[in-house]
Amino acid sequence: MSEKVAPKALHIVLNAVTEDSRVLKCAWSLGNSGWDVIVAGATPFTHNDQLTIGYATIKRLPLKVVLKQDFIAKVLRKGRYYQRRFQARFLGGYTPGVPNWGRAVKAILPTALSFKPDVVHAHDYTALPIAGEIVAALKKAGHDAQLIYDAHEYVPGVAHLKAPLMRSYTEQEIIYTAQSAAVLSVSEGMSELLIPHLKMGDCRPEIVANDPLVEGQQPAARSLRHDCGISGDVPLIVYSGAVAPQRGIGTVIEGLRQMPDVHCALIANPESASVKQFILDAADIADRFHVLPYVPNAELVDYLRAGDIGLIPIHHKLNHEISLITKFGEYMQAKLPIVVSDVRTMAAEVVRLGNGEVFIAQDTTDFVRAVRKVLADKSRYSDVYTARVLQERSWERQAENLLSIYNRIAKVTPTAREHKSFTLSAPSTLSN
Repeated sequence: MSEKVAPKALHIVLNAVTEDSRVLKCAWSLGNSGWDVIVAGATPFTHNDQLTIGYATIKRLPLKVVLKQDFIAKVLRKGRYYQRRFQARFLGGYTPGVPNWGRAVKAILPTALSFKPDVVHAHDYTALPIAGEIVAALKKAGHDAQLIYDAHEYVPGVAHLKAPLMRSYTEQEIIYTAQSAAVLSVSEGMSELLIPHLKMGDCRPEIVANDPLVEGQQPAARSLRHDCGISGDVPLIVYSGAVAPQRGIGTVIEGLRQMPDVHCALIANPESASVKQFILDAADIADRFHVLPYVPNAELVDYLRAGDIGLIPIHHKLNHEISLITKFGEYMQAKLPIVVSDVRTMAAEVVRLGNGEVFIAQDTTDFVRAVRKVLADKSRYSDVYTARVLQERSWERQAENLLSIYNRIAKVTPTAREHKSFTLSAPSTLSN
């Protein structure tokens, strides 16, 4: 009897993959569940390379232009600025082409034609038109593949997109949503906005929340309090993840000045321009404001456990209002009480669970009140983290949804493989 052939999935994302926990978790879970998976990501270098996560292969290809010199980048940015001014003044409702579309399709197509995936999974609006064209090319070559659109963000709420490019991405979203076998959303709040935005009619996106791994968690190689140079009895509030002015770190720094006994750990990219600016802003409290580099995703929950409070001090932005962001689940799995600003979805979840306090966004006095209230009775908030609550906020629970969607649209029932750990290999160089 011949061995059963595993179904195949091609994931497309326009980033370097290694720091995108959602992409990594999708690929890892599907691989363990019996799918053959290739992730086509963008190389951050001038050469191609390849990694693995469990059974899945990650190929980082030239999907975007890589500029080696800051000067060239500045010249191109200035050129685009004047181009947009010309378009806005003389061309009215001009809609530009999607960036990197042709380049990415050309880079991925040989892999797609060789691999012949059953499913092509587009991660975010930037990858959707590329994935759609890949599906069309496969069909032209005599192979049918199902398209999945994984909407990581709500495009009208993406602050950095100018109106012409927002129109262009939205047009492509609507076209390819109509061709998708499934549309994924990260929260109910986002789904409510996506339905009219994508003209989905009576259809609804299917929820696959970006919750953290439980089974795949590993002991941290580093100690959070050791890295901060503090003992176990010192109050420690923690922020983990991407940093930008709208993420509310300014409010945290101002609050620390009013709480001289409290330390803060900022786990972020120390080379980020925003992080460097916050270090300068907090120079007068540098002994209590600790900037620490990222730890591997599988170790993060264990690393966070040494903190007292997990912080989500974000400002009121459209996509902030509708999201239940990754760090919310990570803090929960670490059993940290959460102090969150009054953004709609996460504030409502904190009130529902009773696992923290809500403060008025950008209000330092109210932030300090919330932190002090939690520190005064920490166990009151952490005791809500029962096994049932944590299971609901786990990637393993969300992976069940993902696998069910995949098996349904591909009409397959793959055989699960022997479990591989959530370990990302070192990159190896590929020939072009």
